[in-house]
Amino acid sequence: MSLLAKIIILCTFVSSAFANSLGLDESSLAKEIILFEANSYRVVTEFNVHAMQKDRKSEEALFNVLAEGDRLSGLFKKQSNDLAPSWKKYREFTWLKHTQANEDSYVFNDMRILHRDLLVVIENVKKQLNSELLPHKDLNKANAVLLIEQLASEYLELSAATFGTFGFAGTEQAIQIEVRSAAFERTVRELEKVYVSEPQKLKLISKVALRWKFIKNTLLAYNERSAPFAVSKTVSYIREQLAHL
Repeated sequence: MSLLAKIIILCTFVSSAFANSLGLDESSLAKEIILFEANSYRVVTEFNVHAMQKDRKSEEALFNVLAEGDRLSGLFKKQSNDLAPSWKKYREFTWLKHTQANEDSYVFNDMRILHRDLLVVIENVKKQLNSELLPHKDLNKANAVLLIEQLASEYLELSAATFGTFGFAGTEQAIQIEVRSAAFERTVRELEKVYVSEPQKLKLISKVALRWKFIKNTLLAYNERSAPFAVSKTVSYIREQLAHL
């Protein structure tokens, strides 16, 4: 084999390895942007829990989820110049107002506007990274995390508005709870399929499914009774199981 042929083969190998490495990085980012989106919804949950509990534990939970958002927001500088600034506005407003929620009901409306602005930027990054083309297992796991965080945030927001003394929520949150409840169930069934050959992982999914049965009726009874702390605690357990998949 000539030297030129060897060089061509070597260059091809290096280029292929580089492309694969880049693909892995992009695949990882494609998953992380979904988890960042999920984290942005969790901010709403922890904000509402703290507004109702007003204790150090709930404040620490809010602080931790904001810190995680800070970490994740720094991963996408190449994809967007807008994501980090949009997150910063959202998180700074949240932390500034977290002790004033009961004093100003419009805090929740303003926070919702900032969150929607952030979600628009997140959606653009997801499209760039082709998040919907993630491997089936990764996509379903990430979507399960996103859906449970969306459900928790919408229920907590609706519960606070309906049965509390602060916040505004209504038809939009109610519809989303019903739609996303069905979507979460489908996603759990998909996870059972993709992990069917992994008994330990399947055991975790069974725990998720069991807790989901416990929480589902409560979520769908949003207009009949309020159980924000039970929902928050159950979602925390589901979150923990999904993190170990």
